[in-house]
Amino acid sequence: MIIVWLLQVLVVWLLQVPIDRCIHNYSTEIMHDIEFIENTGIIDNMLNEFVEEDQVYKDKETVVSVMKNLAVRERFQFKVKRSSATRYHLMCVDDNGAWSFKSSAVYKANIFKVRSYNNNHTCGYDERYLTQRQATSGVIASIIKDKYVNPKKVYTTNDIIEDIQKQYEVEVSYMKAWRAKEITMTMIRGNPNDSYKEGPRYLYMLEHANPGTVTKLHKSEDGCFLYAYVSLYASIKGWEHCRPIMVVDGSFLKATYKGTILTACTQDEAGKILPLAYAIVDSENSKSWEWFFVQIKAVFGVREGMCIVSDRNESIFNATKAVYLEVPHCICMFHLWQNVKHTFKKHHKQLKGIFFALARAYTI
Repeated sequence: MIIVWLLQVLVVWLLQVPIDRCIHNYSTEIMHDIEFIENTGIIDNMLNEFVEEDQVYKDKETVVSVMKNLAVRERFQFKVKRSSATRYHLMCVDDNGAWSFKSSAVYKANIFKVRSYNNNHTCGYDERYLTQRQATSGVIASIIKDKYVNPKKVYTTNDIIEDIQKQYEVEVSYMKAWRAKEITMTMIRGNPNDSYKEGPRYLYMLEHANPGTVTKLHKSEDGCFLYAYVSLYASIKGWEHCRPIMVVDGSFLKATYKGTILTACTQDEAGKILPLAYAIVDSENSKSWEWFFVQIKAVFGVREGMCIVSDRNESIFNATKAVYLEVPHCICMFHLWQNVKHTFKKHHKQLKGIFFALARAYTI
């Protein structure tokens, strides 16, 4: 009976409120928010260091990131009181703490506005300094992201642990730091799985941006990636003006799915190295090398006096016999010297002069 009575009272009240007044109040509030956004702008920096009421953020994800980073930076903790597609309310981890934060979507749009913010910390020492629940691997990843912009710089998991301890006095486990590093690498370089999907598009754009460039993509019968080949147009044209010597080699890749890169290069008249082609394959085997040489021969052809130089890899021997039967195959003297050093460990110094004299001799 009480519920029915309350509903009746609510209906009567709504009937007494003029509809134009409701529309006016709603429109006034909308215009106020629009005017505020135009004057202050929308914040899209996920590491924004200053938070206050009436700020407008690009989306909820930005608000979540800003608040987590703020908690780590200013050394306090919070818990989520309410979280939905249109609301994000926080409160102090201490139920008696005064700190609170409320934000919500601006009229069902993606942008979020800070409705209220009490930055007064009344919680105890333990809640603020002994632990840090907001220092998740995702938050740490956003903090250390700039450390990985330069690919030449080495920044290890232990470096992450040490820096977070120094800057924020937060202890981070090795596994959490490792996960943060993995997240950072994904943020900067993308997901390794998705990169294979982008392969055909990348090869197409490479040919489009460099007319005359040749690329090939070889897939398995079920559509999985097997090999990829690239020869830039500058390398193709440069081959005509270089010595007819092609040096080939392979090297392991340290990416998520490993693999091997096969390379071919030559030397110009000034003795400088000119890369000719490269391929990404599963491993150094007869099939992958033969496929690589087939692509090279189709692009670069055969020149008079041409020879192929490599190490003593048996797969290269098999591939050159199948594709470049008319071209001599030579062994790189430096690779061969490494084999001699390994075989004659104690006496290789005595053999060095004889070995290189033989290598440079026109006749034996």
